[in-house]
Amino acid sequence: MFLSYDLVKNAYSGLIKIDSSKGKSRKEKASGIRYLLATSQLLHQENSRDLNLAVGSDFRGQFIDAVGNVVALDDQGLYSKDFANELDTNKDYGVGSNFFTTRLANSRSQDIRYPGRPASLLALIQERASILPNVSQTLSESYGLGNIKPELCIWLLRNEDFGRQSETTPAQKFLQIITTELNKKYTSEIVSSIIPTEQEIQGFISEFSEPYFVTKKQNYSDIVAIPEAVGPEELPSPKVLENDLGDDDKIFGIVQQLLTRGAKGILFSGPPGTSKTWYALKVAVKIIDSETERLERVQFHPSFTYEDFIEGLVANASANGSEPMFKPKDKVFLNLCEKARFDKDHLHILIIDEFSRGDPSKIFGELLTYIEPDYREIDFRLPYSEKEISIPQNVVIFATMNPYDKSVVDLDSAMERRFEVIELLPNVEILDTLLTKSGIQNETKDKVKEFFKTANILSPHGFGHTYFKGVSQEIDFILLWNHKLKFIFEKMFRFKEDAYQEVRQSYINIICEPNKDDIA
Repeated sequence: MFLSYDLVKNAYSGLIKIDSSKGKSRKEKASGIRYLLATSQLLHQENSRDLNLAVGSDFRGQFIDAVGNVVALDDQGLYSKDFANELDTNKDYGVGSNFFTTRLANSRSQDIRYPGRPASLLALIQERASILPNVSQTLSESYGLGNIKPELCIWLLRNEDFGRQSETTPAQKFLQIITTELNKKYTSEIVSSIIPTEQEIQGFISEFSEPYFVTKKQNYSDIVAIPEAVGPEELPSPKVLENDLGDDDKIFGIVQQLLTRGAKGILFSGPPGTSKTWYALKVAVKIIDSETERLERVQFHPSFTYEDFIEGLVANASANGSEPMFKPKDKVFLNLCEKARFDKDHLHILIIDEFSRGDPSKIFGELLTYIEPDYREIDFRLPYSEKEISIPQNVVIFATMNPYDKSVVDLDSAMERRFEVIELLPNVEILDTLLTKSGIQNETKDKVKEFFKTANILSPHGFGHTYFKGVSQEIDFILLWNHKLKFIFEKMFRFKEDAYQEVRQSYINIICEPNKDDIA
């Protein structure tokens, strides 16, 4: 026998009482509780006081499954982020891009109490998790658990097979049944913290006239009302900021692996048109779960300086002569660090476009040392304000650069050492996807791919696939060559006329016979 759909639905509807506010506060409480319950489940399973979640541990996968036991609405990755109506679909329920890559990863170098807000429930030391003492008091005082005990217990047992049971049963018997099942799953201190009283159970089921138990396991994927579509008064997010990168995306998987192993800087490197900025943004948005207040973007260029990036002197508007004419002001990187310092359970990401178009060593200044993982959280003094600051562990830098552009600065070895590099190369599979989305027929697609292969064989550094993004008609191909590609290849093959003519002829082959003369 299983708990009935209506009973579980009523329980889920009551979980919102954990925090009546909308947004981050409730999500933070839901996040803390889900990781606590997942830890408790595995500690009970292993009969242990702490849990090894280090990179490579078998418990990592089990931990994700245990988190799913708390938040999952189906077996396809649909889950609740806030015990209300904010849903997401992610096969690891956000564990890999959140918990594993923030506080747990940082526990290699310092002892962590998790979460940071509203109060800590877990101790994380050297990637091992344990439950903090007085957890029952913390849950009651800081998480509002007293408001949702019957609802939480029923929700946690929504997928359990209770064996033969009466369809309805008195409150005392019902409490005994759920207590027995919870003791099979969780450690004793957690069960004693979340189990309701008989009066609380009676209050929950007193107005419920339907059967408590049914013979078939229920499907809860539609248990939450999906939020309404964006109204006409709201502007949709730009397409590039939509959180639509697949969990199985290869580049996202590499970034997750690097962050989980302690990387703090990742450089997306490759020739023009290879999706470097697109990937940096898409991966960042997925990691921060669309919370764009945790994302900052800048672009380096020859006139960009330390004073634009870290701190600089700005004119003081005061007219009286007793105050300095200029005063120090924090700039984009210090502002991001300040936000991250008060939100240590989540990653904050800075994306730097065109990393090598400025002079990164001059722009970072003394921070070149302190962005290293081993020097995070160590105080140092700034030159203008003379204040002491440190770089939080949960600040990550994504950067993009074209290493073949000879008009920019080569990175010195000290800067290179602080970044992991993901090389993005021209990709015929991505090209095929772009052409398919644009409705290009197979015969034309084959000709474009043949040109693409020819261009990349002859090009000294590669020719990117994104040049063909949005090209859907023959006139688009003609305009693309005459007003962009022609000049790129003339410059590329300035001293190789034969190579230029070969590329041009390969492109002309894409165009239908009557329009071939339109190619410049």
